[in-house]
Amino acid sequence: MDRDSLKGRQAKPERSHVVRLVAFTIALACAHTGVSADLLVPSQDETVLQSYARLVPLVGGSNFRDMGGYATKSGKTVRRGLLFRSGVMTGLTDEDKHYLDQFGFSAIVDLRSSDEIDLYPNHWADQRKMAHHAVDYTMESLIETMMGQDGEFLGMEAFYREMPEMLTSQLTVYFQQILEGRAPIVVNCSAGQDRTGLAAALLLTALGVSRDVILQDYLQSTAFRRVLVERGSVDLEAAAEHNWFARMMLAYGDHGGARAEPLMTPEGRPFLKYALEYIENAYGSVDAYLEAQLGVDGAARRQLKSMYLE
Repeated sequence: MDRDSLKGRQAKPERSHVVRLVAFTIALACAHTGVSADLLVPSQDETVLQSYARLVPLVGGSNFRDMGGYATKSGKTVRRGLLFRSGVMTGLTDEDKHYLDQFGFSAIVDLRSSDEIDLYPNHWADQRKMAHHAVDYTMESLIETMMGQDGEFLGMEAFYREMPEMLTSQLTVYFQQILEGRAPIVVNCSAGQDRTGLAAALLLTALGVSRDVILQDYLQSTAFRRVLVERGSVDLEAAAEHNWFARMMLAYGDHGGARAEPLMTPEGRPFLKYALEYIENAYGSVDAYLEAQLGVDGAARRQLKSMYLE
């Protein structure tokens, strides 16, 4: 399952407009050098880009896919081979890692809790000495936000309404890395669908992709996830003695089920809509949320488009 929040509603980082400053610095550098901003991120080898459509072919991967190729409302296209999303990557094989080396990944932004990372470490990041960014928080603190005072589960709709506030620290780091040109980059959580789904939706919105396309991209996780790969060969009963996430998997997991549950209500409403509606009700728009909570203002959004659209 893909569930987490900031430790005890961890205090949000100071909104010192770090991301905004980064965007301004990049734009200023381009102005002085005469270099187009889209050259600040690498061009990808067409051979590796032709080796997949959207889902990256990995033996030990789950839901590892490219967010590129989507058309924007302005008629441009998100560049392929630069912006990726994924589930847990513990199971990547040596062949997978050698294949991924062809992309030249620069950074990983890991949205998982410390419990999840301890139980399912990212060996690929460690072996390749890649920048691996994560905000320390516990799975227990997330579960608390999903339970009512009577101890009953409040439902995925309530969880999605909570995510825009409880993930601001992680999302700030994510956008900062992207604006600094740390690409190719992959953002992940355990299943690559809930937390990662929100991160991807915010980024694609900032790049000008339509809401309908963003929801379609979100719903693909159900088909792209490989639950057994995510679960791996970890001895959950042994790990549960010291790891809260392992205890949660034993208590609430699907006990061997190999198929992912659909990301929608029984009536067919995507859960992501609840997060986006919360943002629009609380802030007026996704753009206003990006600026108020993540420091990604109009100048930063224009910079993102110049770097990641073609």
